[in-house]
Amino acid sequence: MITARFFYAGDHCTGCTVSDHAGFAQAGPDIVCACVSSAVQTVANLMTEVYHLPIAVQAHEDATEVVLRLTETDTTGDAHRLFTGLELQMQLLQEAYPKYIQLKHMEV
Repeated sequence: MITARFFYAGDHCTGCTVSDHAGFAQAGPDIVCACVSSAVQTVANLMTEVYHLPIAVQAHEDATEVVLRLTETDTTGDAHRLFTGLELQMQLLQEAYPKYIQLKHMEV
């Protein structure tokens, strides 16, 4: 099961960790993993390459965990909006595939 953890400082999301495999199908043709990976990669690319936000992206070699976190305060609010969009996408995927994705909110 994929676990997506969203870290909040008050009302603002400051990061997320997405880990493990969905187990919907074998690696490769697993559409749940593909959807989650695509959403996370899109948000990471938007944050780093388009908006140039103060974000750290860590992807572990075995590709079972990706960490996105603010490294300093984002005064534009763009990081929070992008994290909110990613969380919304994860919620929609969880509704479609409830056995394969879980979401957690963490206060930091």
